[in-house]
Order: sequence, then structure tokens, then C-alpha cells
Amino acid sequence: MKKILSTILLLCTSLPAMAFEDLMIVSDEPVRKVFIQDSSIADVRPVFTISNEKKIILVTPLKSGKTVIVVDTTAGAKSLELKVSRRNTTINQQDGFTYFSMDMPPEAIDIPLPPVNEDFKERK
Repeated sequence: MKKILSTILLLCTSLPAMAFEDLMIVSDEPVRKVFIQDSSIADVRPVFTISNEKKIILVTPLKSGKTVIVVDTTAGAKSLELKVSRRNTTINQQDGFTYFSMDMPPEAIDIPLPPVNEDFKERK
């Protein structure tokens, strides 16, 4: 009985972690600061790359709801409306930003097959 209850408890506690969709926002201009209106809905943080361009922002949803993200760039401050639901996370389209879902691989990736070793084929 303990094993069944432990299994059910583990399954139920892991479900909320898989419910939301993380996003990556790439800015055309370097990002100075990022603010969020309601930090209980999502966690927003800039990422500093090796080249120190500061153009990437990670959005990690915490619960369902609506809030506003204010991104302060060298070109000025812009506000992005963020809507988080159980199935997806959406941001209103704004010029100067590109949006990527971190949970799904991009569609335009071409992964080549590994080369075939002819010697290995003959040994079989």
C-alpha cells in the first residue's frame, strides 16, 4: 500500500512542473533591465552570453494569469503583455523582439544521419 501511495504522490507532484511552457525572448537591442508587474505569475531574467551582448530574456511561468513585462533596452522601454495558461504561454508581438518556445525544438532543423561504415556491414 505504501508503494502505491508513494507512486501516486510522485506523479501528482510532478504534474504542475510539466504544465507550463517556457519562453526565450531575443531583443534586437541590448537589454539593460527587465521588470515584471506580477512576479507570482512568471519569473523573468536576462541572460548574459559569452560575448556579453545581453539580448536574451528567459521567461519561466509559475502559475496561470496575465501580467506585463517591461523591457528596458538601449532604444527605450517597451512593454510586453504576457498571458500564461495551462497549455501555452503567449506574448503580444512587438517590433524588435523574437520569441522562441524552449519546450519545443525549432521546426527548421536538419539533422543529418550518421555515416554508414561499410566495413561494419560486411562483418555482420
